[in-house]
Amino acid sequence: MMKTFAQLGFPGRLIAVEGIDGSGKSTQLHLLRRWLESLDLKVFLSEWNSSELVKSATSRGKAQQLLTPTTFCLIHATDFADRYERHLVPLLRAGYLVLCDRYIFTAFARDVVRGCPAPWVRGIYSFAALPDLTFFFKADLEVSLQRILQGRPQLKFYEAGMDLRLSPDIYESFRIFQGRLLEQYLAMSTEFQFHIVDANQTIEAQQQRVRAIVAARLDLESFKRGRKPQRAESVGRGRAAV
Repeated sequence: MMKTFAQLGFPGRLIAVEGIDGSGKSTQLHLLRRWLESLDLKVFLSEWNSSELVKSATSRGKAQQLLTPTTFCLIHATDFADRYERHLVPLLRAGYLVLCDRYIFTAFARDVVRGCPAPWVRGIYSFAALPDLTFFFKADLEVSLQRILQGRPQLKFYEAGMDLRLSPDIYESFRIFQGRLLEQYLAMSTEFQFHIVDANQTIEAQQQRVRAIVAARLDLESFKRGRKPQRAESVGRGRAAV
């Protein structure tokens, strides 16, 4: 059975956010980071597909539309493994609050929707511990689509699932692809005890809920800068909240 970092005795804690594209999860995580830093806590943010060793290759593959479902899966797994070993684990051992904009659940959803066998995908990421808190931002498809288009003029090829040939219309393809991702996330929500946030609400309302859960579930004082990290006792995960 997979364990959280707390259950493994790490002094740090990992908070992950998940959601379909346009759900607003990144905005919420950045606001959470600013709040935690204002409390003078040790905080580190890691984003999906941001490894310095892998990111350029991934960008080239996407730009030229060369990634098959298998290579898409493996290249992102390589990116994650690099960040996990070089950044996440060392900082969690040092007693940091590590914030992840997407975690292994992104792969569990995307790669399976693209046709990769679920057991195979999960096996690739079996080296990773579970987050101590996972927030899933559940937004309506049309809300997500409009948020994306407010920030840039057009959808991206892979975020719309155009590689799967679901529809010749990129907007309809987005709805189908992201709808399937949403189904995968909701299927995982109980298994991995996601805290589900209504991402159709205002930014302020969502952030208030996120901060309340973080403050209730974590001893924030233990992450103060200058405080020596203590090895954690094993603790259970909280139940999924809707």
